[in-house]
Amino acid sequence: MTIAHDQSREQMKAELEDSERLQAISLELIKDGRPQAVYETILDGAAAIMRSQFASLQMLDADRGAAGELRLLSHRGFSDEAAQFWHWVSMDRASTCALALRTGRRVVVSDVETAAFMQGTADLAHYRQSGIRAVQTTPLHSRVGTLIGMLSTHWAHVHRPKERELRLLDVLARQAADLIEREKTETALRASEERLRTAVEVGGLGLWDWNVLTGEVHWSDEYFRMLGYGVDEVTPSYENWSARIHPDDRAETEALLQHAREARTEFVTEFRTLHPNGAVRWLHGRGRFFYDQGGQAIRMVGAMTDTTERRQWEDRQKALVAELQHRTRNLMAVVRAVAETTARRAKDLPDFSAHFRSRLSALARVQGLLSRLANQQRVTFDELLRAELAAVDADMGRVRLDGPSGVKLRSSTVQTLTMALHELANNAVKYGALGQAGAALSVRWHVEAGQDQKLWLHIDWHESGVRMPPATGAGEGIGHGRELIERALPYQLEARTSFALGPDGLRCTISMPVSELNMAR
Repeated sequence: MTIAHDQSREQMKAELEDSERLQAISLELIKDGRPQAVYETILDGAAAIMRSQFASLQMLDADRGAAGELRLLSHRGFSDEAAQFWHWVSMDRASTCALALRTGRRVVVSDVETAAFMQGTADLAHYRQSGIRAVQTTPLHSRVGTLIGMLSTHWAHVHRPKERELRLLDVLARQAADLIEREKTETALRASEERLRTAVEVGGLGLWDWNVLTGEVHWSDEYFRMLGYGVDEVTPSYENWSARIHPDDRAETEALLQHAREARTEFVTEFRTLHPNGAVRWLHGRGRFFYDQGGQAIRMVGAMTDTTERRQWEDRQKALVAELQHRTRNLMAVVRAVAETTARRAKDLPDFSAHFRSRLSALARVQGLLSRLANQQRVTFDELLRAELAAVDADMGRVRLDGPSGVKLRSSTVQTLTMALHELANNAVKYGALGQAGAALSVRWHVEAGQDQKLWLHIDWHESGVRMPPATGAGEGIGHGRELIERALPYQLEARTSFALGPDGLRCTISMPVSELNMAR
């Protein structure tokens, strides 16, 4: 009787100690939110309840392998080699956790040396190397019954745990399952939030969340910057948003917001903001109101993107289209004029065809130059001059060019000036300095400010050493070139020109306004 009474008292004492231990573990798990510290607390509790020398906690990664694999979260007593060996465990292995993964039930092996499924396996070798003789593995299930991990304890001697110990372990396993599930959920949530944050940053989105009832507003960091504020420089509010809308857009934007609220439609608009430094930015906003059961707006969320570059690109496209239309009309007028004057002076159809093709080629060359220009770029006089001399295969050994490089021409003047240079170069090859041995061509130019505050380009085309033909034999081309220089350039370009045939060659001067971009030279 006395022995039985003592044994009963010892058992009650042990159960009380285990219950108090479980309670203490629960408090520790609630208090410490660090995953690794939680895992270690679970293992300490499991080893204490089961009176084991080893313990391990695993989480199931369902996405790894065909049927999922167990990953070792924490352990007690394993060697580094054993921990590495059991870091990942698939269900085809010969361990108790692999068997529990296959069956979904608790596995108890009181002696690994007699377990038939372990014989001759690497798992048994590592059990021996680690000094493990007995093992139990308890599956961890979520509240909905999904397998999420394993809790195992190991002994250094042959051992079969008592039912009371296993019942207490089940209580701890329930806590462990809840904690692992919570950690998995939080990890997935953090990953989702990180993906969202990355997407928002990469997409350049500014987010807002407006509590309509309280007036409280949340802005993302990018939203502050879009409105020209430093992050957290001001308290987010409707008023601080409205204050940064461009005065010309404010009334319309606020009216659209009010309409979306009253009509229960999506708020979609594009407006300008005016920053303190004077910068104007375009923003595109899209948001939605939420309502209570009574139909009152209670919340609004939305996103904003900076569309300034797109608007600038659209403006640039409009300007380019307008410029293209202008150039096309101008080009057609030039072609028509060239055709008319060429036809009027041509001796016959072959003569017309030869001159017309030559002049169209000059127009094509200048169009090629104009089409390659970016914004704020201009065709320069020296590249235009060299292109026309190259087109007639001029012997540059007899040509002297003297003037500054990079003098920018007004785009509206380039076509007409090209035709003039083409006529001068073409006639020099046929009748003048570039077609006669011993003759030479000098082209000098310079830029200076005129009394009208415009920049003027002065060009001096001087041929010398030319054996001049009789006045009646100058050629039809000379007549067309002279007409173009003396009549068309002054009319179309506001140019001042002179054209004189001297005893030894042609002397032509052209003075014309050029681009104000040359001011920066």
